Amino acid sequence: MPFQDIEDEETTPVRRTPSSPERWLRRILFEDWGLKLLALAVTVVLWMAVTGQNTPVTQRYGVQLNFLRPSGMEISNDPPDSVEVILTGSPAKLAEMEPRLAATIDITDQRPGERVVRLTDRAQMALPTGVTIQGFRPSTTSIRLEPVVEKQVEVEVKFEGKLPESYEVKSVSTSPSNVRLRGPSDRMNAVRKALTETVWVDDKTETFTLAGVAVSVPDPKIEILDPTVDIRVEVVEKKRNDTRLTLLNGERYPYLARRQYHR
Repeated sequence: MPFQDIEDEETTPVRRTPSSPERWLRRILFEDWGLKLLALAVTVVLWMAVTGQNTPVTQRYGVQLNFLRPSGMEISNDPPDSVEVILTGSPAKLAEMEPRLAATIDITDQRPGERVVRLTDRAQMALPTGVTIQGFRPSTTSIRLEPVVEKQVEVEVKFEGKLPESYEVKSVSTSPSNVRLRGPSDRMNAVRKALTETVWVDDKTETFTLAGVAVSVPDPKIEILDPTVDIRVEVVEKKRNDTRLTLLNGERYPYLARRQYHR
């Protein structure tokens, strides 16, 4: 029987046991494909959501205008109370803003007269970091600045109702008789008197007084420095009229009762 050298025999390689890092890498790459695909999908969705939140958008909002005026000046016309502002920023930043927006328009450097104000140049708004103003609609507003002045005007009592037939108002007085007003000079020039609230005289048969009666002027731009007055209304009974008229030679002549007229 022939002998075979041991070195000539075919050897079978021995399988090496994988190391821990190799086993960990194998699990990552080749196991649990379903869970891995789900995780990948969730990651993509989250990435898109975060990216979308950071993408700037442009939105329009209503904003109230507050004018910062020069000392001793008043706006005598009626500029709009609110306009539309165009803002740009991320959706998250825009969501942080107050629901009621306000803009301060600084016109303290302006002089009396007609002025056209560019809102973008002068508007000051408290906005979150990253939110910017793109513009306003309308972009400008017209104002008329006038010096503020004071003056006194007479008080007129406003009556309504009807006295009994045999009574009449003999006199009316107010304390004070004049009230002080303050406002833009051009509007103050048009005011001649101030009216009290309605004083009712229905069924009044004697003198009466009222305290703290409100006074007003129709112009909302004018401030009333003396807003109330006291009123005294003297009501008296009517005197009988003894003077009569008679027709003589086609003309009317007065004569006293119980006295005959002679030619």
